[in-house]
Amino acid sequence: MEIKERNRSYTSEKEGGIWFSFSRRNILTLAGWGLFFATIGAYLSQILGYKGFFYPKVLFEPSPRFSVGEPKAFPENSVTTLKSRKIFVVRDGNSFKAISVVCQHLGCAVEFSREKNIFECPCHGSKYYRNGVNFAGPAPRPLDHFEVVLDDSGKLVVDTSKKVPLETELVV
Repeated sequence: MEIKERNRSYTSEKEGGIWFSFSRRNILTLAGWGLFFATIGAYLSQILGYKGFFYPKVLFEPSPRFSVGEPKAFPENSVTTLKSRKIFVVRDGNSFKAISVVCQHLGCAVEFSREKNIFECPCHGSKYYRNGVNFAGPAPRPLDHFEVVLDDSGKLVVDTSKKVPLETELVV
């Protein structure tokens, strides 16, 4: 009788005990299935989880097309820096240009020198005329020029996604 009592605690569903026996094979099988389901769960959480499948894979950047103000807000024969948009608004008489702040050598921020009336790169010494054409330093080409248009409300609108030739300007 004692032998049956001892075996009863280790038997499976035949005699109403626990649902599997504690053998090495069963423990390793259970561990293998657990690892398999944990791996599947990890992959599914990456695909369907937070910032996964249903989250858009886009960069949230400001619009490349933006208003810079009315033409009369810019003094005649001036260069206005819009650091947040990385452009210079150059006004010569009644004509307007939008020129990039980014140096063409290594991408530094160019500054306008009012005394010399030129753009200068403080990092590597590239120099640009007021119209953005390079004349000294390591810069390989002129500063980028962007499209400037007048909208229906009479404001200047710059589109940094559209590069235009150096000669392009808006005459108001």
